[in-house]
Amino acid sequence: MALHDQFLRRWRLLRALEGGGSWSAEELLDLLSSEGAREEGEGGGRLWSLRTLRRDLAHLIQAGFPLEGVRKGRKMRYLLDEGFLHSTPAPFRPSQWAALYYALSILRESPESPLREGPLGPSVSGVFARMRDFVPAALRAYAEGVEPRYAGVVGGLREQGRQRRVGESLRKAIADSRPVRLLAARPGELRRRWIRVDPYLLRYAEGGFHLLGREGARGTLEAWPLAGIESVRVERGAFQLPLGLDLGAALAERLREMRGAGLDVRIRLAQGASGAAVAAFLDEAFGPARLVRGGGRGAAEVAVKVGDVNGFRRWLLAFGAEAEALSPRELRESVAQELEDALKRYRRGRKRAG
Repeated sequence: MALHDQFLRRWRLLRALEGGGSWSAEELLDLLSSEGAREEGEGGGRLWSLRTLRRDLAHLIQAGFPLEGVRKGRKMRYLLDEGFLHSTPAPFRPSQWAALYYALSILRESPESPLREGPLGPSVSGVFARMRDFVPAALRAYAEGVEPRYAGVVGGLREQGRQRRVGESLRKAIADSRPVRLLAARPGELRRRWIRVDPYLLRYAEGGFHLLGREGARGTLEAWPLAGIESVRVERGAFQLPLGLDLGAALAERLREMRGAGLDVRIRLAQGASGAAVAAFLDEAFGPARLVRGGGRGAAEVAVKVGDVNGFRRWLLAFGAEAEALSPRELRESVAQELEDALKRYRRGRKRAG
């Protein structure tokens, strides 16, 4: 199931339930489908299954929300505990508090965010600390458990920490005019290698942070997605920024080239996934994407031209069995190998635990 799709559904569920009253599964499914159809431009009919709804409700319960199921006649109706609704600090509702807490956490942690620097940084940290003191624990758990990839900024919490460290190293190297070595893949390639680069600019554009710099071996101006840079080593020496170079325009040009020269990838999603939502997210985060097969009762298929192949592979692996790389063959085999390696680790751990 698409991460973006999951987040929107669960957010809509929380927003509906916090309005008070009880909801049947059929009413919640109709709500999700009508709102999803309006925003994604899809036709009528339900876009999600009862099984998906139950999984989403279980997610909210596991996050700590006091969600109850009350049987009325032959049907189960769901509602949030009134005490919890009244415990939320005014003037915001639970979904608004969660959105505010989540947005502050993302902005505070994102590379090059002005909220990481003085005097804004300490002030925002103080606000953040006070919010933790009186925002209900369930809201904090929900906001902190939200996959940051939904915002199109950085990956999961672990991935976010890695990107933050890489971004900080790059910012320092840029400020000191120091060359670096990047462990990264070139656009359209799967294999990572160490690449010597004079880093010029780190900026947010087209759904993520990108580094603009001159590659030492080729002497060409290139761009690398921050999500695709595994590690950074700051080198000795110094470089000089070329005079008269418009860094912003150069980065935009490189990104346009990357979008047209990426790897053609095709994926199949589990039944019930909104292919249109996945295609829209991929188009923003990785490159031009389109819905090849619409899904409905069958599995949806999406085609996308990917520049950051390794970042895309990490995104795809997060789906487990609910998404499959169909082509190209080398990407499919790479994903299969990583899943097999993970399975071996789990089996070894199960033997030790036994």
